[in-house]
Amino acid sequence: MPAPIYSRWVPPSAATQANAQLTPSSTANPSPSTRQNEASPSNARGSKRSTKHTDTPRKAIGNDDYDAEEVASPAPSSSAKKPKKRKRDSIVDEHHGPTDEFTPKKHKSILSKFEKVAKKANKAQDNRDAIGGDEDVLPEGPEEILHDLEPLPQPAPVPDSVFDPTFSVLPSWLANPVTVEASKRVPFDQLDVQSHFASKLEKQGFSDALAVQSALLPMLHPGYQQYQGDICVSAKTGSGKTLAYLLPIIEALKDHVTPVLSAIIVVPSRQLVDQALQIADELCAGTKIKVGTALGSTPFATEQKQLVKTTAQYDPERAQELYKRATWQMKTGYTERGIIDDLKSMPTDHIPLYHSGVDILICTPGRLVEHIESTTGFLLRSVRWLVIDEADQLLGQNFQGWSSVLMKALHGETAADLMNARERIQKQAVRSGQTSCLYKRKQLTKVVLSATMETDLTKLGSLKLQRPRLVSVVEEPGFQVPAGADGDNFELPSTLDESAVSVRDGGKKPLYLLYLLLQYIFPADENEDNDAEVEKSASEAPARPSLQNQSSRVLIFTKSNESASRLSHLLTVLEPSLKDYLRTMTPSSTSKAAKKLLRSFGSGAIKILIASDAASRGLDIPDITHVINYDMPTSVTSYVHRVGRTARAGKPGEAWTLFTKSEAAWFWNQLARGDSVRRGDKKMRRIEWKEWNVTYNRKRTYEAALAELQQAVVGAEVAE
Repeated sequence: MPAPIYSRWVPPSAATQANAQLTPSSTANPSPSTRQNEASPSNARGSKRSTKHTDTPRKAIGNDDYDAEEVASPAPSSSAKKPKKRKRDSIVDEHHGPTDEFTPKKHKSILSKFEKVAKKANKAQDNRDAIGGDEDVLPEGPEEILHDLEPLPQPAPVPDSVFDPTFSVLPSWLANPVTVEASKRVPFDQLDVQSHFASKLEKQGFSDALAVQSALLPMLHPGYQQYQGDICVSAKTGSGKTLAYLLPIIEALKDHVTPVLSAIIVVPSRQLVDQALQIADELCAGTKIKVGTALGSTPFATEQKQLVKTTAQYDPERAQELYKRATWQMKTGYTERGIIDDLKSMPTDHIPLYHSGVDILICTPGRLVEHIESTTGFLLRSVRWLVIDEADQLLGQNFQGWSSVLMKALHGETAADLMNARERIQKQAVRSGQTSCLYKRKQLTKVVLSATMETDLTKLGSLKLQRPRLVSVVEEPGFQVPAGADGDNFELPSTLDESAVSVRDGGKKPLYLLYLLLQYIFPADENEDNDAEVEKSASEAPARPSLQNQSSRVLIFTKSNESASRLSHLLTVLEPSLKDYLRTMTPSSTSKAAKKLLRSFGSGAIKILIASDAASRGLDIPDITHVINYDMPTSVTSYVHRVGRTARAGKPGEAWTLFTKSEAAWFWNQLARGDSVRRGDKKMRRIEWKEWNVTYNRKRTYEAALAELQQAVVGAEVAE
């Protein structure tokens, strides 16, 4: 039985009254506690608050027990504290449940849910009892089919094939050049060279054309083999590129009577201007072709008078127009240079007319830009050939944006004041939508030459090449540039021998250079040039004769002009016998001094020439026997151009390089064993000398020379 229930007395319903009649004894004699509970007002208030039922119902009381006596606790005293919690259980009939009259609505849903759960629990308990076990029995129903998380079936993967690119990021004309074997020789008379020029070349010792000449001459000569487009040539230094482009140009212009600017040759240095000018003068002998130069060593006004000639032309209408413009400029204060200035020296009703003073112009890029922008009447409308020699250096440095200025002058429209009659008629025809019957300018052919052809399309694109074709001179027969090769590849002459000398102490490099000159290049006895004699000490060497009878000519490269001057001073102090046969050439040398120096070096009066890197481009001295890299070149390209000064035109040559410990890794990995330089079957030879042999009996002299050089440098700085 549950604990006593404290509840407010509720009048019995009809059902309870019927039960009460069946048991009169229970109601006839109520217990004292029952009467006390009914009479207590406090209990009445407490029962009023306990009308709410708890969420957890208690076990229902059957009908048989409903007539039991209600037991109430005695009334608490007034001084006793009320309990914090009250038991709020109520009697619930199992069949009828609580009365609707006194049960709140929100409890009905809870009780109904409880009844459903209780029925299910009783049913499950009955099932367990029926099978005699305690395990839960699931209701009978269709069996569920379980599915695992399996991936959908996939076809077997197809293995990837090996990627073999059949394309190149380079355009087809760069990736697939026209190759010519370097050993190829063709007589000039078989290349349609005119007999007059062929005999002239034969007198100079050139009976057969070299490889690059045999490929380039037919492409530039007028005829069925002439290429109607631009030409790029990649050939090592000393392969005869200068003669290859000058000869067809001069042959085409030999019948000119009036000078017309027809060819522009752009080279990077003054020395190359003098070199190309010398070859052009020899070929132009006996013709009326005029060759001019434009370089920084000549006054600008002098060059202007040489390049442009001014005459007077009778044209009253244009003269009146120019006079009005000149008057307006004088009133406004805005003076325009050019044709207005030349108008002052013209007769009445005459205008200035400009003519070219040269047929061929050999120039540096910076000076060419100055004439295009500042020389009135310097027009390029008649140019038929544009030659860019040593293009990789010119495009890499881009002097004053020369390429864009030159292309605008070549392909742009002539200024209105400087147009000739043909150009004005063509311009009017274009404006009116009519077709002019006058001939257009002749085709412009661009020839781009370099020992290391540039593959940067951005730089080559600035030249606006049309239908270009690349001609490459290679040493190996049948060599083809790989389709996917995008890097620079250089090829050295097959007659070049390379050697490298290890310098342990970089401060003693001048002594190593002097030892190389005296023991290897200018030995006391030229007939005994073997390694055993090379390793002799300086004390055992015989007395050194004069270098006058020596046939070797040496070109020494340094990294700067200052280094060249200091090295020259040290060598002359250490070995006074070299003083009369050693000179230094820098870009700051004047044109006359440079010509005289190169002439003396070419004739053999000077045996040793020290030059900076600026002289390594295009310097053409045919009989240089040795090239020495005193300072390490800054790149593979610089090395190729340096050593290319020797072993030219099939002649033998030697290249020596002095390297220190810090330079050894780059030199051997990039230059000696790298894939970018092809040497055929030859390899670079490594030589190590004993320091005692190199420095023997020269330490004191070397220290004194260094002290003297330091005083000279300090004195020069103080003087400045």
